[in-house]
Amino acid sequence: MRSKKVEIENVETEAPPVPATAFDPTDEQIQMRAYFISERRRRFDLPGDANTDWLEAKRQLLAETRH
Repeated sequence: MRSKKVEIENVETEAPPVPATAFDPTDEQIQMRAYFISERRRRFDLPGDANTDWLEAKRQLLAETRH
């Protein structure tokens, strides 16, 4: 039995960055996500405030669109 060598080309595994105009979450989407982040933060007595919840919500929404 002969084994065949398979050559694998270098393929970029990361997707190209999504332009900012491709997806901009609405305030309502960010607000809803921030609410759940704040509920989790309060339940587990984690540090933070409404502003950090909002920023984290927006970051998460933008990150989800890049996958």
